[in-house]
Amino acid sequence: MEKESRQPKILIFTMTSWNSKVGANTWGTLVNGYDSSNVANVFLREEIPDSKICSRYFQISENRVIKSILKRKIKTGKEVQAQPLSETVETEDLQAHNARYAKMKKKRRYSMLLARELCWKFGKWKSKELDAFLDEFQPDIILHGMDGYIHMNRLVRYAIKRTGAKAVGYIWDDNFTYKQSKKFGYKVYRYFQRKSLKKLAKQTQEFFAITPKTKTEADGFFGIDCTVLSKPLNVAPIAETYEAVNIPLRMLYTGNLLIGREKTLAKISSALKTVNEAQTRIVLDVYTQTALPKEYLQETNNEFCNIYPPIPQEEVLRQQKQADILLFLEDMGDKNLTARLSFSTKITDYFSAGKCVFAVGNPDLAPMEYFQNTVSALTAHSEAEILSGLERLLEKETLKDYAQNAVDCGLKNHSAEHIHNTFDEVISRVYKGE
Repeated sequence: MEKESRQPKILIFTMTSWNSKVGANTWGTLVNGYDSSNVANVFLREEIPDSKICSRYFQISENRVIKSILKRKIKTGKEVQAQPLSETVETEDLQAHNARYAKMKKKRRYSMLLARELCWKFGKWKSKELDAFLDEFQPDIILHGMDGYIHMNRLVRYAIKRTGAKAVGYIWDDNFTYKQSKKFGYKVYRYFQRKSLKKLAKQTQEFFAITPKTKTEADGFFGIDCTVLSKPLNVAPIAETYEAVNIPLRMLYTGNLLIGREKTLAKISSALKTVNEAQTRIVLDVYTQTALPKEYLQETNNEFCNIYPPIPQEEVLRQQKQADILLFLEDMGDKNLTARLSFSTKITDYFSAGKCVFAVGNPDLAPMEYFQNTVSALTAHSEAEILSGLERLLEKETLKDYAQNAVDCGLKNHSAEHIHNTFDEVISRVYKGE
């Protein structure tokens, strides 16, 4: 069969595994129309995947890469099989990985991030097992995120060179400007990130950008022409009518509490105490994989704000359909601008649910700016606006109007047909060398 008459073989590089507990599934939603035998994944975390969208998975263990600096014969990579979440066992490597990242999340030290990069630089991630996997799968196209992980960028460059595959990069965060922070450590680390990404960009044929704002800045910095692409709706949404609203209303948040989101949640928890002073009218349920300090939990986790361990993505979607309000969080301050160019995958999931969205965060961040420009969520940017916003959410018309706005925005800008057509056009163009 001629190459042009078959689907391209696609190899996708990700940090996390395609695991429903993790919840990061943008690539999965984009390639789920492809034959799974033509899709493979290389990932760098200790989790075991459970998605059937890929036929083959290769795992490189960061914990073992670190050990390989001294123990050169240690096996750092292996092919793994997808298995149900209920059957996975927490390995020693996973425990060590979780403990290491829990420490890093408590306080983001750029010296630790640079130390991690040095471990990958001198560790033995390049292995005969990895080479065998790449040679046997023989991808036509490599998909990768233009992320700030220098070691991942180096790995992708190696795979491109070894396989001769063409590459498509996805820019979904600000990993290339100096606009996020004025700290010296940040600027040093960002210098090496930018250098790494420029090298990778030279080996990449096409690029996606998550928002128009991201495209504008990325095109200027890398000298490229990105195609704007977001995650598609998972279902065709129908707006909740809220004809029978029961008190207390249930608000839901599922996701990580990093980059200042935990501070915003604390403010919402405090505001809920005020709103519920005379009567319990709104209750917030939070499901997160972020390890939170005991002191934080004692203050934030209360009768009106319940913080739980993470749940599988399938359960997340079910919970979203059952909730009255879906909460979107970003940092409210101007010191942490990590999300300034991002577009959370949570947004299209929220639109798919057809519920009222309450978005809280800095108005200059791209997700908050998007909600405001499309009027697809009730937004709040200060503690006073959080309080007034919660009061407005108690009005049935507010719930109904913003649910309809969210659905309208989703159908207009994020329909599965539109997103998949755009994605397929780029993949086809790269595959055929047009």
